[in-house]
Amino acid sequence: MTSEIIDLRRFGSREIKPLLDTESREWDNKLHWNYVSAARLISSGVEEKRLSGYALLTAGRMSGYSFFFYEDTKGLLGNLYVQPGETRLEGARTLLEHVLETLLATPGLGRVETQLPHFSLEDLGAQFRSQGFSAFLRRFMAAPLPGRKRSLATSDPGKAARGEVVRDVEIVPWERHHDHQAARLLFDVYGNHVDAKINDHYKSLEGSTRLVENIVRHWGCGESLPGASLVGVHRPTQKIAAILAMTAVRAWTAHIPQIAVAPEFQGLGLGTAMMELSFRRLAKQGYKEVTLTVTDRNSDAVRLYERMGFETFKTFGAFVW
Repeated sequence: MTSEIIDLRRFGSREIKPLLDTESREWDNKLHWNYVSAARLISSGVEEKRLSGYALLTAGRMSGYSFFFYEDTKGLLGNLYVQPGETRLEGARTLLEHVLETLLATPGLGRVETQLPHFSLEDLGAQFRSQGFSAFLRRFMAAPLPGRKRSLATSDPGKAARGEVVRDVEIVPWERHHDHQAARLLFDVYGNHVDAKINDHYKSLEGSTRLVENIVRHWGCGESLPGASLVGVHRPTQKIAAILAMTAVRAWTAHIPQIAVAPEFQGLGLGTAMMELSFRRLAKQGYKEVTLTVTDRNSDAVRLYERMGFETFKTFGAFVW
């Protein structure tokens, strides 16, 4: 069957809608995520010719697409999707070839990042590496909420179970006045972490501030859940010791886009206690599961999540040039 690659800006929302509908169903079924709002934004961007990228046409119909954009000297490959079928991987690799050729030919570009949840690391890793990219395995993990076994590894299980105080750290709802300290904590914890190699926003306070704003204020990872998003405040100093951001990604699925514990408060079970408190609140609100993504190289975090009942249901690749 004949396929061709055409500039995405030659199409409108009408042509891409069937493909976005298919992608939305795949996000729901395979990634536990309601993609309707994101699909609507992509459709609007295509209609208004604001998205740079390419469409894959098979037998005259759009069967795949990819788009990219820029932040100063950084390029971001925003998405790569091809409808399921025997030629899916072939089509994805063809699209990727054109996207990377365009991105890497951009004058002054110093960095390119992407995370592509529809494809495994093995699917596209060799193609990225051939262009000089580093590759990282990422996991989608999920844990059920109703009737889940609690696993509080704290020095004071009684207090942690109530979710009130752990070693002079009071667990309270995340409010707007916490945002600045939360960004500082992200920078301190993740600035030299493997995740900073994948997303360079962690490498600066300004970038960490953008991450917090995107999650908490702009719903970049689902709808923010203020009652289940928590901060741990060290009572003697009023310093934020830990943060937990929680969002809703579909009616019965919550998601953890960020969790961080300051180095001096690690090993106390604080992060675990905050998650358990948040999970109980989510269960009372009718949520059935909670998901997260984690880099495989972050083995300590992977083991912690597995002890808390999380299981990996999807792996994918993150790539950085």
